Amino acid sequence: MSAANRVRLLAAAAVLAAAVTAAANIGVVSKVLGGDLVQFGDTFRARLTGIRAPQRNEPLGYEIYDFTKRQLEGQTVRLLTWTTDNTAAGIVYDEEGYARVQIFYGRLSGEKGGGVSFNEVMLKKGYARVDPQYLPEDLKHYYDLEKEARESGLGIWKGR
Repeated sequence: MSAANRVRLLAAAAVLAAAVTAAANIGVVSKVLGGDLVQFGDTFRARLTGIRAPQRNEPLGYEIYDFTKRQLEGQTVRLLTWTTDNTAAGIVYDEEGYARVQIFYGRLSGEKGGGVSFNEVMLKKGYARVDPQYLPEDLKHYYDLEKEARESGLGIWKGR
């Protein structure tokens, strides 16, 4: 990794600390950039871990983007980062430089509970497929959620 990339990643981690309340990992989604890509604060951008939604210019992409926007933009969410070593320095970033996260939204109760996994909602609706490259071991059940949506012909699986 180049020195410039290291500096960029460290800066992003610092922004994450400012954009998301450290004690509870609670933050407000300031902007939805794609079906699986959101922004916190002015600069911290994160992609939903373990899934990949279509881009806006792909089939159903704009519909899925619009769904994510309606559900998350301006909402207070609980954010769980995927890390390699349980430290902010160990946050996993994809090849585009986005942190990989799980987002819980809806009724949040306390630091460690409450809310619905938005990542799972996307899979259940057929709005995303599993991204095995960024799928943590404890989220392997995502394959079952994808399979159910595919067998039911939902979202991206319609007509397949």
